[in-house]
Amino acid sequence: MVRSRAEYLINKLISNTLTGKELDELLEGLGKDETLQEYSPILENYFNELVEEERSPSSSDPTIKPDDEAAHTRSKGIPLPVRTFYTDYRGIAAFITLLFSLGTLFYFYTTGNSPLPITLNHPKAGAFAPNTPTKEETVPRGKRKSVRLSDGSVVKLNSDTKMRFPDAFGQAVRTVTLQGEAFFDVERDESKPFVISVGDLRIKVLGTSFNVKNYDDENEVEITVRSGRVSVNLNGESSAPIILIKDQKLIYSKSTESFRITDVNAVQESNWVNGSLQFNNTPMVSVERTLEKWYDVDIIIENKSLYNTSFTGVHLNESLDSMLESITYAIDAQYEINGKTVTIRN
Repeated sequence: MVRSRAEYLINKLISNTLTGKELDELLEGLGKDETLQEYSPILENYFNELVEEERSPSSSDPTIKPDDEAAHTRSKGIPLPVRTFYTDYRGIAAFITLLFSLGTLFYFYTTGNSPLPITLNHPKAGAFAPNTPTKEETVPRGKRKSVRLSDGSVVKLNSDTKMRFPDAFGQAVRTVTLQGEAFFDVERDESKPFVISVGDLRIKVLGTSFNVKNYDDENEVEITVRSGRVSVNLNGESSAPIILIKDQKLIYSKSTESFRITDVNAVQESNWVNGSLQFNNTPMVSVERTLEKWYDVDIIIENKSLYNTSFTGVHLNESLDSMLESITYAIDAQYEINGKTVTIRN
């Protein structure tokens, strides 16, 4: 009997013999309506086979033939089983496990976090291992923190930043999620890519150092490479990943979903890890947000026309007063500090 391509792929998935290319083909099909129409009846047949196997006759009387089972059951006054999808929880559980396997692979495929080499359990072999415990490091405004991960990688977290990561990385990929700003110094491991989930972006490296900035209150995501190479995937893009090299910076707009790449001095761009704030013709709205996070203050700019100005300067471990003196002098303004509130006016 000639099998369809869909049946071939699903059977190879069940037998745990899919190649990498076949996995790509299978998971691409899950995202297409026309291909799903081929998968659906095959999955349904597999489900039915599981249910029938679980319901196979197991009578203690060996003289009773399978064909006579229904009559024998009726003669003893035992009600016949209702033949619906919902009567056999074991078959349903097995089928759900299969779908869970597909769903898990589809997640890794769409996020770029390839789990290969694949080790799938057959649906009848039991449940999957529980999820790896995760940690969350939260750095409030006005603070900074350094974190060493289980693989030896070091991450320096800037103010107002959250990072989630597993207690111990798995065998195939090292994945963390980031909200805020962090400088990564990743231990090289060619067999286990390091992946950072940043909103709509997936950043993938083998071993390098780079800075990532992704604040919820800012429209742009910035990725700056200090050493090595960095691969960036934009969700929903079918094109090849964007490759960044040393002293390149990718700026991604959340609102327009567009990006641009510029050449920079990566050491200067990430000097905040050494306590230095650097502005290079930076718009005042960005200066305001940076100071609020760095010093844990709220800034009120009374004259909105000041937002049309920009600021340039390098400040190493300076106090809030010293920083405000420099900024207000440059834009011809004054400042007032009242507790954690800073007011800037003409």
